[in-house]
Amino acid sequence: MALAYCYDISAFVIILCLLYAFFLQRLHRVENNTIAFAALLCSLMASGMSVAFYSGPLKYIELVVPFRVAAWALTAVSISLITLFLYMGRAYNIGVIKPLLFIGLPFGTDILCIILACFDFGPHFRTAAYCCDLFIFLVGLNILYVYKRNSAVERTIMLNLMLVATIAATVAEMLYPAFEIQRFAISLLLAETYFNLKNPEDQYNSETGLLGLESFREDMRRRFYYMKRHGGEIYMVMLAIHSSETFLKLLGEVNELKLRQSVMSEITRIGDETAVYRVNQGVYVFLSEKGDRPEAVRIMKALQTRFESTFGAEAYEMEIPFSVCMIELPRMASDMTGISDLLHMAVKEGRMYGRTVIDVDTLDLSNEEYMRQVDEKVRRAVEDGNLEVYYQPIYSIREKRFVSAEALVRLHDGSRFIPPDLFITVAENNGSIVEIDDFVIRQVGRMISDRNISDLGIRYIELNLSVSDMLQDDIAGKLTKMVETYHIQASQINLEITETSDDTFTGVVEANVMKLSHLGFSFSLDDFGTGYSSLARIIMMPFDIIKLDKTIVQAPFNMESEYEKTNAMTLLTSSAEMIGKIGAETVAEGVETPDQLKLMEDLGVDLIQGFYYARPMPESEFVNAVKAMNGNKR
Repeated sequence: MALAYCYDISAFVIILCLLYAFFLQRLHRVENNTIAFAALLCSLMASGMSVAFYSGPLKYIELVVPFRVAAWALTAVSISLITLFLYMGRAYNIGVIKPLLFIGLPFGTDILCIILACFDFGPHFRTAAYCCDLFIFLVGLNILYVYKRNSAVERTIMLNLMLVATIAATVAEMLYPAFEIQRFAISLLLAETYFNLKNPEDQYNSETGLLGLESFREDMRRRFYYMKRHGGEIYMVMLAIHSSETFLKLLGEVNELKLRQSVMSEITRIGDETAVYRVNQGVYVFLSEKGDRPEAVRIMKALQTRFESTFGAEAYEMEIPFSVCMIELPRMASDMTGISDLLHMAVKEGRMYGRTVIDVDTLDLSNEEYMRQVDEKVRRAVEDGNLEVYYQPIYSIREKRFVSAEALVRLHDGSRFIPPDLFITVAENNGSIVEIDDFVIRQVGRMISDRNISDLGIRYIELNLSVSDMLQDDIAGKLTKMVETYHIQASQINLEITETSDDTFTGVVEANVMKLSHLGFSFSLDDFGTGYSSLARIIMMPFDIIKLDKTIVQAPFNMESEYEKTNAMTLLTSSAEMIGKIGAETVAEGVETPDQLKLMEDLGVDLIQGFYYARPMPESEFVNAVKAMNGNKR
């Protein structure tokens, strides 16, 4: 009796804490977790009644049977609700038959057996009641197994473990009635169930109040699993608001807020009872519970009608550019990757061509599939060993030999190379550029050491650094460690930086440039003349080399009219003269013909980089090419 009392007190305290946390964190979203909340409440009442009964004041003989019936019945309700919650949280379109058959029927039998047991109709009814509990728990285990792909692995494992522990406790109590541990085990199962609940912040986008991307993914996992097992089709509607953040900010803070609220209000109104997900900036997906075509058609027409008119009033009244489309599943997409590709292509189609209604069947997804494959290859490039460093020699006009080289990374997929411009852009977007650059840094350090490049007549290797690299606090330490590891000199590394926007050189980047310069590394500015290079920055930053972009080098030879050729020549001449006057060496990129080379010599350019002398090549070929060119010219 005392042992049972302690277990019930523990269960009562655990569930009381859970209910407090439930109200504290989830009260404004409690409608989404009603079943879990009801299970907590029933378990709390069952444990509370047992505590009150065992504590003494309520232990009247005439109350024994009612208390037992109520406590055990509430426990049975709690067990059934937990299992139903697991079912509804993982399955889609479950209907009524299965829950009634596998949860409702055992629950009803459980209650009947509890009543008969409490009125002393025989101990076998108590055993039968426990057997009903066990059956419902086993249904829960089966649900977790069948729908294991519809939830995170770690969540499924922990719930399985807690269900097994609760089954063990139920068996122990069935065999030893005085050892009332079942409600304590249920409280622990409820605790694990509670921690599996999604926070409202995870479910809902804070800016819009709509369901977020993670909720959309979980919902689609359930629906895809259902369609795979039972067939059927689902229709969803996408709304894309183009350049939403740009035009909203033009209104000013107050009007922006008013207009944003107006748009969100209309989206919610049109959705009515339909779930609306904000899956990306300005991209919303409408998905009804049934996912039927008539509802999707209604939503699509309502969106088109509303967004063809203006939003706001007076000073901030404006038309909002938009696109809508309908997606049929699984015909158009069979998984989340396919949906993501469709949404991305539909948004791009609407934005680029100004279309308000997108016919998804006409979209060309082959390029999107290729880009997705490239993204995956880029993410795994270092791990799979598909990266290789190539070297393009740089020729000195004055010394008539190769004096340096640029290290260029190449990515192959086993059969062919992926264009550098493509995979570098993808790497910058998905965050793998830093890992790739680390690989290049190590390879260049090893090559300088192994090949002893000074003996080849090579003074330094140009190493490209992305903005992501230069924003790292430890970039100086990383490069210093490379120099120390391979026993080379900092002066044998030239760090090449490309200005990709006006915001490239932040305070952190400038500080790292200065720090590395003091450590002995030299710097070059790549792609000068492409539109972003700041003359003031060139003067202030320690650039030893400035590289004329191939577009400006080749422009005088590519223009058709004499007027264009004259302007191109003027720009090229003035750029070369300016670089020479500020004391930096000039590298002409993209030199491919004798005429281009002659012009660079006439302009006093110091170094030549281009196909005229050498293409980028693997390390061994590079060494041979340098030996062949330099010979004994050093």
